[in-house]
Amino acid sequence: MILNGVFKKVVAGLSAVMLCMGSFSPVMTDHVALKGEAAGLNTIYNDTFWKDSSGRNIYSQGGGVFKFGDTYYWYGVHYKGAETYAANPSKKNSDTGFVSVTCYSSKDLVNWKFENDVLTSNTKGFGYAYWFGRLGVAYCPRSKRYVLVAQYNESVMFASCDSPTGNFKVENVQDQITNVLKQGTGDQTVFVDDDGQAYLICSNKGGRNHQYVSKLRSSDFLYAEPAVEVAKGSGREGDCMFKYKGKYYFCASDLHGWNSSHSYYMVADNINGPYSGWKVMGGTDNDFSHVTQTGFFYTVKGTKQETVLFCGDRWSDFAGNGIGYNQWVPLTVNGNDVQFNSLSEWKLDAVTGEWCVGEGNNYILNPSFEADRVSQTTMAGWKASGTGNSNKNSAHTGNWSAQHWSDSAYKATLSQDITVPNGTYDLKVWVRSSGGQNQSYVYIKNYGGADRQITLNKKIDSWKEVTLSDIKVTNGKIQVGFYSDANAGNWAFVDDFSLVAKKTVPEPIADGKYIKSLEVYDTANRSKWSVQSYLDNGMEVFGDRSFKFTFVPEQLKGAEWIRTSCDSKKFQSDEASFKAGADITAFVAVDTRAEGNLMPWLSGSGWTKTDLALVDDGDPIVTYNVYKKDVRNGEEVRLSAVNMSSAVNYVVMAKPYDPNETYMNQPDYIRGDVNLDEKVDIFDLILLRQAIGKPDSYTYHISAADMNGDGRVDMSDAEILQKYIAEKKIFYDIR
Repeated sequence: MILNGVFKKVVAGLSAVMLCMGSFSPVMTDHVALKGEAAGLNTIYNDTFWKDSSGRNIYSQGGGVFKFGDTYYWYGVHYKGAETYAANPSKKNSDTGFVSVTCYSSKDLVNWKFENDVLTSNTKGFGYAYWFGRLGVAYCPRSKRYVLVAQYNESVMFASCDSPTGNFKVENVQDQITNVLKQGTGDQTVFVDDDGQAYLICSNKGGRNHQYVSKLRSSDFLYAEPAVEVAKGSGREGDCMFKYKGKYYFCASDLHGWNSSHSYYMVADNINGPYSGWKVMGGTDNDFSHVTQTGFFYTVKGTKQETVLFCGDRWSDFAGNGIGYNQWVPLTVNGNDVQFNSLSEWKLDAVTGEWCVGEGNNYILNPSFEADRVSQTTMAGWKASGTGNSNKNSAHTGNWSAQHWSDSAYKATLSQDITVPNGTYDLKVWVRSSGGQNQSYVYIKNYGGADRQITLNKKIDSWKEVTLSDIKVTNGKIQVGFYSDANAGNWAFVDDFSLVAKKTVPEPIADGKYIKSLEVYDTANRSKWSVQSYLDNGMEVFGDRSFKFTFVPEQLKGAEWIRTSCDSKKFQSDEASFKAGADITAFVAVDTRAEGNLMPWLSGSGWTKTDLALVDDGDPIVTYNVYKKDVRNGEEVRLSAVNMSSAVNYVVMAKPYDPNETYMNQPDYIRGDVNLDEKVDIFDLILLRQAIGKPDSYTYHISAADMNGDGRVDMSDAEILQKYIAEKKIFYDIR
């Protein structure tokens, strides 16, 4: 007999139901696997001053990235001159005044939060330093302390702390490393092997023509043991190391004094050698390592692939060679072959290890002519023919530009052949010209379309940006060039080329009646968003997942709603916005695990919590608490970032505004409390299973038993209730 009331508890059959359900082990995975779940592609922008999560400049030079637990920590030096140049990058300086060792943290190697100045000139025992830099940090498992190792005047300083972000204590200053020529080191970095043992990778002072590996004392990492010489004869600086698939790669740069350089490497199967001879890293001669020298490396051991990050130092405050200090690019490593991928913009997934070229990448190499450092008639990455080609120490940005000039009549061509994906591009370049040339122009050709030009044979006194737009490349390549047929004394300058793919404007998402002009800012997952006309049980929750709603409150059934992308939960800015097509009440249904992350947005934007909740059939089952907000016709509603992987994204709904509807009234029962004892437990499941088998023999609360809200009580309701109990999930009270 079915009644909406209370009845006597049934206890028979407990053992049988326990056996059927098994051990009640809670399910520990998310809708998509939490372990190994993709953090998503995040964009790295080179050729700019990087900002931390608070919008302040990142000052971290000559350091390294180290992973402790599930967090990446980036340590480097903050120099006074770095501040000066970043504030006005038009004049170089030589201010190496030490401010601090900075520490930043990240979960994805792209977005960095400032943690602390872990070492400063005021640190006890630090003393006077006319030079401090080239450092790294390693965790010593035997001492259980984090150890910082750095160049300190003519010596090596060791400091330690019990936390990666705490205030480090000076422990030791070592003047001489046994077997290393002269006191201190020429350049150095810290390398940590797979077994946790740390090493100092360095060269000698005075010529820097010997390269060494020195093991740090295993007991505390506070002393560099006698070094092993692994190479000699070639002057190198920027000494650093990475490991890839069991091989060790000892890397270094030319002795160019904090300026652009080839990148060199040697390979060995053992950290102490024997190493191969020096090789030039493929691609670094096209723009001399993206106008950097070797700084440090980090190997991302992803769930799908390993990717080595080349983390180049651009000491632009000292060299005046462009914008930005930190230039990171991915390497392509295949045994003894290492290729450098020079990119101004690219994307990295730190979980999977995958990377791709960014939409805004500039495909021209050495576009600002800073790579060459000194006067040249043929610039790196470019092909010169005729007479009159050279670089000129007069630039739009940085030090150098390319010029056509001669004291006699001349014809000159400067060109670059570029491989690009088919698509539509814009070419931009900054120019100046004396005028008077027979011909002078920037051109494009060999791209599958007609040759195009921008003429420069007129007087252009000040730097001016010119553009060739809508270049439709159909054959995967293009030649970009600069040509002059000129009289003696005529001149033209070009600088800061860019060849960037045009961003395609996606088709607008179809409007609903109440949800209009939906804009999704998470472009990677935009195609999975849509406006749906009628919310009900059994509908798929997200555009990129298969699980469905099992319970939609009566007050929200039939609502217009936005089916979002579950993967948008990892987007780190506002996910989307829309405009109200009438006076509406907007709703956002939030995974209970994400409420903490979203509370600043919800509480600060006028959202109020209702008594309503939605439920899905995922694994685990997710409950979504519902918040509401009244919105006038035409007003914008912005949807903030969940920004976490251990939850699902939200769902958005809209209904016509009704001043008499509070969305707070609830039935007088707890869903799942089949026996109405005001708790949900195994006894409710026992009763439900018995009632399904013999519906006329047992008394139970039908609405509480209808777990999926479909108006029937059957085995699907029992399966949902079993999941709840197995996961030890607390039911929301819907009375």
